[in-house]
Amino acid sequence: MGYPAIDQPAPAIEVSEWISGKPQGENGFSGKNVILEFWGTHCGPCIAAIPHLNELVATYGSKDTLFVSLTREEPHIIERFLEKRPIKGGVATDREGAMFDAYGIQSIPHTFLIDSQGQLRWHGHPTYFTAELLEEFLQTDNVPKVAEPTSSSETVPAINPDTLFFLKIDRNTSDRRRASLSISDEQFETEFYGHRVVNVIRWLLDRPLSRMRIEGKEPEELLDIELRSLHPLKAKAARERAVDVLCDIFGIEICRVVEQREGWTLTCSNPQLTDMSDLGGGSSMSTPNNQFTGSNITIDQLADYLESLMKCLFFNETHLAGKYDFVLPFETLDQTRRVLEEEYGIEVESAVREVEIVILRMTDAAIRAS
Repeated sequence: MGYPAIDQPAPAIEVSEWISGKPQGENGFSGKNVILEFWGTHCGPCIAAIPHLNELVATYGSKDTLFVSLTREEPHIIERFLEKRPIKGGVATDREGAMFDAYGIQSIPHTFLIDSQGQLRWHGHPTYFTAELLEEFLQTDNVPKVAEPTSSSETVPAINPDTLFFLKIDRNTSDRRRASLSISDEQFETEFYGHRVVNVIRWLLDRPLSRMRIEGKEPEELLDIELRSLHPLKAKAARERAVDVLCDIFGIEICRVVEQREGWTLTCSNPQLTDMSDLGGGSSMSTPNNQFTGSNITIDQLADYLESLMKCLFFNETHLAGKYDFVLPFETLDQTRRVLEEEYGIEVESAVREVEIVILRMTDAAIRAS
C-alpha cells in the first residue's frame, strides 16, 4: 500500500492515546492545518529531526495550525523519552498501527502536510519540510516545489519488520552522491550512492582514514550500496557480513598492524554531560553549517567522527560509558577543543599511543573501473 494521493482527502487522524498536547475542543482537527509526523524513539534520524520540528512549532504552531508526532510505541516508553528529549506540539501513540497503515508508512521519519479542508498537500522527509515551505503555504495556500532527496536517512519501523538482512550492490548510473547511517539497539541501516567500494568498507569497518592504509590501486568504480539488518542480526554482524561480501567481490584482503602514532587524547575529570543511554534508541551524526551535531552518541563515536573531520587521531580516555548529545564547531581544532572543555568538560591534549592500523590490500583479482 502506497502513500495517500496529493490533493486528495487525507485519512482521518485517529490515535490510541495522547501523551501530550492533545488538541482542545470537540472538533479536534476539523478546520485546522495539520503537520503530521510519523517517528519512533528507536530511530536515529527521527531524533535528529526533533530540533527542526520544534523550531517550526515554536514559530508556526497555533490554534489553526497543529503539529502531531505519532509513534507506535507504548506510552511509558514515549513518556520516558520525552523527559530528556521534549517534543513540542502534540505527541500520541498508534499502538495498533492503523494510522501507519492508512498513510502507507514504510520508513520513518515521514512528514505529512494536511490543509484545513482535510486535503493532503505534501509529504516527505522532515528535512525537506522547511520553514520557507510552511511559510508560503500558510500565506498563499500554495505549496512550493522542494528538491526531492535522492536518498534520505530513514529507518524501517522496528515493529513487524519485513526482512532480517538486505544487501544490494549496483553500479552508480546517476550523478547522485550521498551516504547515510542509522544505528539503533535493534537494527543497522546504511545507504551509499556514488561511492567507491573502499570508502564503503571504511564506513562499515567503522574506521576513520587516519587508522587505515590502502595498498595497491583501489577500484575507482562508483557504486550504489544499500544495507539493512533488523533484529536479531545486530549491527556488528551486519557490518562484518557486508565487508566479507564486498571484499570477496572486489578482491580486497584485510590485515591489521600496530604502530606508534601521534594524536589527541580525550579525558574528563569533571563531565558536564547528560547521559541519554537509558532512553535507548538510535544515534545520529551530521555536519550542517560547519558544525558537528551528534545525538545519542558514545564518546567512541565522537572520537571517530572527530578523526574523520580533523584528519588526525583522537584517543578516548574519558572512561565515560553513556550516550550524549554534542554540538561542536570544527573549522579549527582550537575551536573544537575550547567548546569541548568549556561546555562539556572534556579536555583535549596531544599524546603518542599505539594504534591498530587496518590495511586494505588490493589483490590482482580486484575489479577496476574501465
